[in-house]
Amino acid sequence: MKPLGLGVVGCGVIAIQSVFEHFEVGDLGDRVYLEACCDPVPGRAKEAAEKWGIKTYYEDLDEMLKNENVDIVTICSPISLHYEQGLKCIKAGKGVHFNKTMSLTSAEADEMIAEAEKRGVKLVVSPGMMLYTVNRKVRKALLNGEIGDIIWAFTGGSGVMFYHVEEQLRQGGKIVPTWYYKQPSGGPMYDSTIYNIHALVGIMGPVKRVSCMAGQIMKSFQYGDTKIDSEVDDNLFMLLDFGDSRFAMLYSGLKGEPVQTMPPSIFGTKGEVNNGCLNGVKLFEGRDKMGSLNISEAQRKLPQPHVFADVMQLVDAVREDKPIIATAEMGRHCVEIIEAGFESAKTGRVVELRTTFTPLPLEELD
Repeated sequence: MKPLGLGVVGCGVIAIQSVFEHFEVGDLGDRVYLEACCDPVPGRAKEAAEKWGIKTYYEDLDEMLKNENVDIVTICSPISLHYEQGLKCIKAGKGVHFNKTMSLTSAEADEMIAEAEKRGVKLVVSPGMMLYTVNRKVRKALLNGEIGDIIWAFTGGSGVMFYHVEEQLRQGGKIVPTWYYKQPSGGPMYDSTIYNIHALVGIMGPVKRVSCMAGQIMKSFQYGDTKIDSEVDDNLFMLLDFGDSRFAMLYSGLKGEPVQTMPPSIFGTKGEVNNGCLNGVKLFEGRDKMGSLNISEAQRKLPQPHVFADVMQLVDAVREDKPIIATAEMGRHCVEIIEAGFESAKTGRVVELRTTFTPLPLEELD
């Protein structure tokens, strides 16, 4: 089969670190190549095309989707645009990779999944945390009974609200991170803690109910000489009910080192996963937690290797009909967890979830 033409929607920091730089070091020409890029900011797509050797560039997504050489698309735009842009790509018959998250609501995800099924379009949703060797090891241990019956778990992250105004690629004022601090898609849940959610449910399975407390501590952030007013909750704590008296705490703190991000800490009747160890034995060294990512060693050393691995999941699914691990159904469920968390924080009640997904079975784990 001929290599697939990839279209990149958005040419900012996410596209640079997750896509463009990876093509520079990877020998991918027989599988996929950069056919097109698109960005509404005048001159940005042209600059990216010239710098990264992309064949065509556009300021309008509709025009890019008319390009018959674009077979698949990766969406690297602000999260609030993912639904509108993703639906357009699906209706144009293009396979789609969504950077986290796939949408703002589970209803939006429903529509895209239904449209993709109707048209036979493949969808991959980042972050594909179950490509990580360490998470697969933990799920395998859980299914093999090495932890016993799960009692409780916790995971989370912090500090992302400060991270974006300090990113090296954003310095100089060319790629301003304003949207990270604005409604409806800003804040740490959609942008950062989504990694922890995907890892947790990928290991433990779907969530039944959610309760949450949330609030805003920082009203503004400094980006160079510019003050960015913040509209979003930046300090959130969720309680997740997995059923059968199994619970997990999920935190999204404004600042401070995460207690544990990956793998989640999980405590059972026979054993535990904690501080990167399974029953006292270390699960990984350094970046080895990424061991099973389907990309080269050189690419694993670049920023955002997990995102590019998800792009390559889409490539393999379209070219060879390989099964997708970072499924749209799992992505939708994680969106609903966030959605339910905000509803719970607003109303003070426990919110039951309606979506589900099928986690990896034992026979598909390494």
